[in-house]
Amino acid sequence: HQQETEGQEHTITFELPKTDKLPAKTVYYHLFQTWKQVSRSSEMVLLVNDWTVDHYKFRSFRNPVPLLLGNYGKKSEDEEEAGSIMRTPEMAKKARGIKRVGYLRMDVDRLGQIFAKGLGEKQTLPRIAGLSRLMSYFFKVYLNSLAKSRRTNFIEQRQTVEILSKAKHLSDDSRLNLLFIYAGGDDLFVCGSWNEVVEFGFDVYQCFRAYTGYHPDITLSAGISLAVPKFPLYQAAAESGKAEDAAKNNGRNSLGLFGQVFKWDEWLGSADLEVIDSEIREYLSRETKPELFGIFPFVEWLEHQKIEVNYSRNFVRNLLVTAQIQEQMSKEIEEKRKKPEYSDHLNDVRYFLHLPKIAYTLARLPKSVLEHQSFEPVRISLKSPYNAPYFRAIATWIELLNRS
Repeated sequence: HQQETEGQEHTITFELPKTDKLPAKTVYYHLFQTWKQVSRSSEMVLLVNDWTVDHYKFRSFRNPVPLLLGNYGKKSEDEEEAGSIMRTPEMAKKARGIKRVGYLRMDVDRLGQIFAKGLGEKQTLPRIAGLSRLMSYFFKVYLNSLAKSRRTNFIEQRQTVEILSKAKHLSDDSRLNLLFIYAGGDDLFVCGSWNEVVEFGFDVYQCFRAYTGYHPDITLSAGISLAVPKFPLYQAAAESGKAEDAAKNNGRNSLGLFGQVFKWDEWLGSADLEVIDSEIREYLSRETKPELFGIFPFVEWLEHQKIEVNYSRNFVRNLLVTAQIQEQMSKEIEEKRKKPEYSDHLNDVRYFLHLPKIAYTLARLPKSVLEHQSFEPVRISLKSPYNAPYFRAIATWIELLNRS
């Protein structure tokens, strides 16, 4: 029906054309904030994320249906935008460091094969339906809770839930400045303050892996892009989509971020070096396994040290210079590597060229840092060739967090 109802926020209208058996019909969807505002005479009532059983009794509505929806969105704190969803300029303003908006796209790897082959000989229609339902619960239900109450639904869980005990997080922030553009089924597209979007991506991955019992064949790939507030949404979707495609092309179970693509375990820092290509592991077999490995552990350590701004900038600059030299020389060797005399040099450049520059960089840190008991494993680990590929990502993350 077309009549206006008190409390109605919006109406969606569309026409059903006439057919041989049915006349033309106009369909109206009226949107309300609470179930009490809905007219009891409605033909159908879709109760969004409503878990109150009493609302589905037929004495309340003729045809009530639950609709699960990943729909978290932070309300604006701007007086001029009161009551509306936070917009990108406000998201960027609330971001830490550089004032940018982050866009995250993420989906389950090989979902078709999971449904087709994952249950093996135990495959039945009820089990397939159950698998689909549980996947939807994660993306449509749990992610709303993770965004709205991060501390309750993730950080505090690390202390009480064994399977999450090794999960990592960079900050204890509530991280509310997010907007779900869509989330459901097996994928999501989220925007928000860039640093919160990055942390949300890591939170989602770790929670999903725990949710699926760390099954080796049920993983996620994701891409994150950063943009200025007025950057068109469709272009931001394309940019984060390219980062996600790069993650898929990296053998899946990967993240594309800051123009770099690595496995999740490389970003988070895994104790298991199996994540590194077998040929590289063989090449580095004589090297001592570093105490710290990956990107996240170094970013976390540098964050907690609260290094004075000038020292921090010099450290980041030297890491970036080292990465640029490595990449340039690697590119030159790649172009010549078909020649026998260059065949063994590429890995030498990629994994050992950094040593003099890193030693110089570490020596110039403040005395308070150099003498701190936690510095020695960091010094050794940064000089380790296992960490050489990650300098650009480490430096970029730190630089963006501290950009004024």
